[in-house]
Amino acid sequence: MTAERLITILVVDDREDNRMVIRYLFDGPEYRVLEAADGTVGLGLAQREHPDCILLDLSMPGLDGFAVLERLKADARCRDIPVIILTAMDDTVEAMDRGLRAGAIDYITKPISPPRVAVRVRAVVERRRLQVELQELQASFTSMLVHDLRTPLTIFKAYADLMGASSDPLTAKQRRYLKSMRDSSERMLRLVGEILDVSKLEAGRLTLELKPIDLGALMAEIAERLQPVAEQKAIKLSVNIAAGLPTVQADAGRLDQVLMNLLSNALKFTPEQGAIALDVTALEHEIEVAVVDTGPGIPPDEMPLLFEKFSQTSTGKNSAVQGTGLGLLICRHLIQAHGGRIWAESEVGRGSRFIFRVPVGHVP
Repeated sequence: MTAERLITILVVDDREDNRMVIRYLFDGPEYRVLEAADGTVGLGLAQREHPDCILLDLSMPGLDGFAVLERLKADARCRDIPVIILTAMDDTVEAMDRGLRAGAIDYITKPISPPRVAVRVRAVVERRRLQVELQELQASFTSMLVHDLRTPLTIFKAYADLMGASSDPLTAKQRRYLKSMRDSSERMLRLVGEILDVSKLEAGRLTLELKPIDLGALMAEIAERLQPVAEQKAIKLSVNIAAGLPTVQADAGRLDQVLMNLLSNALKFTPEQGAIALDVTALEHEIEVAVVDTGPGIPPDEMPLLFEKFSQTSTGKNSAVQGTGLGLLICRHLIQAHGGRIWAESEVGRGSRFIFRVPVGHVP
């Protein structure tokens, strides 16, 4: 079996005897066992090696299992790795429940029973393999479907554009119908493209072209691009970029896509005479970008829906400009792919604030 096909198991436990049991249990040509004696080393190995399964001790000095699990699930590179927690028999039920709620899929009590570990790990690895195959199949099917839809839609829009540009006289009703055809085809093409992006992101098939970029300069350029739209609605669009921002390793096109989505949403929901601010600041190891508007705000019970697939808030559903319900989901995936995070803060009647942070430095 080639190295590329080895099943990689990471055991994170401060006890050498526990790690030794796992090491000998999976001492076969089809397995590769990685070991970490503390949570910090284990987290680094998980991020670099992306193992097929992690066996994680809950009680460790320093960074304990709960903290490791929390960081794994907050990292887009690691959140899909199945984690089995190792817990002593005298640990409380609350501790085991806390681990499962934090994202672990199973637990094994100590002292370790080799047959039990072998059965649990093999079942987890096989289930993950099937999930990956299903995601790849779904992505391939979606890609094929999107291609078949995009071609006739592009042709339809092209003919509508030609008819609209024709020198032949058109009635007001005909021009209205043509505009409706063009607008509908553009919306469908945008939806088709976003469905393809989501499919690739969820299957881990969308690659980033990482290069050193000046994030502040990129944000300023995007804001300038949208300035005419803001002026049409008499909206004040201000840009506040901190001095001396460090460069980040990022895909400029994809971050452009994220900010265009956030600013477009802000422009759509901010009323005339309102204000939008784009703030870019440097933190210790991250750069934070915030889009702040004076729109109607989002009800608290709808906040959890913001970054979900095909979901729209009541404000969005009542807007004259309908979205696809995929824009913020794509933003979340793209920011997580950069090793960052994105969230929103809002208060009804006082506007919203959409924030994302990306790390300074290289993303593995």
